[in-house]
Amino acid sequence: KLVVGQNGLMATPAMSAVIRANKLFGGILLTASHNPGGPEEDFGIKYNVSNGGPAPESVTDKIFANTKSISALNLAFSAESDGIEDDPFASVDLSAEGSVYTFTNKDAPDSSFTVEVISSTDDYVALLKTMFDFDAIRALV
Repeated sequence: KLVVGQNGLMATPAMSAVIRANKLFGGILLTASHNPGGPEEDFGIKYNVSNGGPAPESVTDKIFANTKSISALNLAFSAESDGIEDDPFASVDLSAEGSVYTFTNKDAPDSSFTVEVISSTDDYVALLKTMFDFDAIRALV
């Protein structure tokens, strides 16, 4: 299952809240961050584990080691696709919160995954409401 924030945007603390609230295995964040990467070192990739926090170096080292042995690229296609489209994810409307899309591997039709577009803020706001009394704060201003 792939969970994506509406419009493809989500703040790092919101991503952590989504990972925990939805009991996800983890989350990949593409970010302009303090973890420099890319040709101009202005782009970073972060992996947060199931507790919502950054992956320890032992985990990222294993991920990196596994990337060295990738020998094939398998593409997924939407259930409605004939498998020859240039962009298999063109049917995903990232602005449509609540949408769920199913994709399959054309070489292994029994394997599939879903892409779900969720609110970029709902889980985070719910978490903040457990930590702060917003009515009391509002009364102060």
